[in-house]
Amino acid sequence: MKETFRKIFISVLLSAPVAFTPLVMAQDPVADAVEAAKGAPRNQGLNRAAGDALKEAGRYAEAIQFYMKGGNLGNLGAAEAAYYMYDFEGARNYLDKYIQKRTPSEAEKDVNYTYGMKSEPIDWADYLSTRIDLGRSMLDRVEKIQVIDSVNVPAEEFFDFIKIARNAGSLQGVPVVERVINHEVLDLLKLSDIMSPAYVTESGDDMIWVGVDAEGGTTMYESSRLADDSWDIPRRMFDYATVFGTEEGTSVAYPFLMADGVSLYFAADGEESLGGLDIFLSRRDEDGFLQPSNIGMPYNSPYNDYMYAVDEQNGVGWWATDRNRIPGMVTVYTFIPQDLRINYEVGSEGLADFARIKSIASTWAEGADYSALKRRIENAAEARRQGVAYDFDFALPDGRVLHRLSDFRSAMARSAMQEYLKEKKALEKAKDYLEELRRKYASGDKSLANEILQREEYIESKAADMRMLSNQVVNSEI
Repeated sequence: MKETFRKIFISVLLSAPVAFTPLVMAQDPVADAVEAAKGAPRNQGLNRAAGDALKEAGRYAEAIQFYMKGGNLGNLGAAEAAYYMYDFEGARNYLDKYIQKRTPSEAEKDVNYTYGMKSEPIDWADYLSTRIDLGRSMLDRVEKIQVIDSVNVPAEEFFDFIKIARNAGSLQGVPVVERVINHEVLDLLKLSDIMSPAYVTESGDDMIWVGVDAEGGTTMYESSRLADDSWDIPRRMFDYATVFGTEEGTSVAYPFLMADGVSLYFAADGEESLGGLDIFLSRRDEDGFLQPSNIGMPYNSPYNDYMYAVDEQNGVGWWATDRNRIPGMVTVYTFIPQDLRINYEVGSEGLADFARIKSIASTWAEGADYSALKRRIENAAEARRQGVAYDFDFALPDGRVLHRLSDFRSAMARSAMQEYLKEKKALEKAKDYLEELRRKYASGDKSLANEILQREEYIESKAADMRMLSNQVVNSEI
């Protein structure tokens, strides 16, 4: 049975039945399949069955050994196994052999493959071929990052383990969204459900969320709180077709908006995805969101990669993935984001291992000590859990998180922090005004285009000033 690049959302992961340990240990189906193949080494069907069982168990190298004894269909199985090993050259060779020898009956079976929300069947071999080419191109641009930690967590609550500070916003479940989006609004938008998590800004006045229609299609919306504390009618941001420019597949989900209010990370499957869900980046202009780009490896994989979130204040990021194939669980990686992307050199030794994060320790800088950064993350998370009404959250490189001017030891740092807070307030007002301009523009006032561009440039300049002020505060205090 093929391991397809299917869309797996958290609700699907939760729908699997709970397994109870029987009183008598059941036989291992993988071991049984392998034993059967070894007992009949010339039986192509048994060898393919052993390869399938090993592939489903993630034992890809072993699977290929059996597929090689499985006739031409074994070449197809070997191509799939090599693909999941990030051996894209090997996958290409096996697939080409399969296609060259493919019989009419094999070809007929291959054309019945469907994925995601796509309704028209396609040729599985052609689809696998495009994924192999995409994987090969991604392997030429693997970002060189430092992954400082990882944790395997229950799929239904993975976003609770992404410990962003309050000034980076928050990730909220369906109950929070339902306080704003009631059944009447869902009916108006012709939606049947809400997908979690939603992204909520630090102020709590803006929310990006995903609605699901009766056919399972997903669309991203933005909701804003008005001056009278009510919420405006949600604004449609995009669905897969509008942002990718094609109806061919499938879903968008898991939004995270950066502090600039422009850069939006989200997950999608379909033509542009390596596996099931991949992480993409789109940027907003006065007309909406631009064509997104796949952020590549190591964040994306042949499996499902759900979410990318960055806490700029603490200098840390997270992404969630099910690449480690633990039933009902996802892995949340913690990493250090870079202002400028630096990739491994093409052909670097162990490049595929870096791409799939085979070893976290191998990504660490020589002699690096991440203890202070980890303390910063935990302190920020604890401040959020306590829900104390602090004046601000300001993280220092030594792991401290300061919340009031009196927390600073240096008078110069207190003065710099006052200027930082003043500029921060001005920046927040500018963002609110820009959002109002965008709403008016979307409602038909196209005369605001130039003013929106000017405001965007102003905010970008202000953000750069804020980074300089932040450095001044840190340098004065440390």
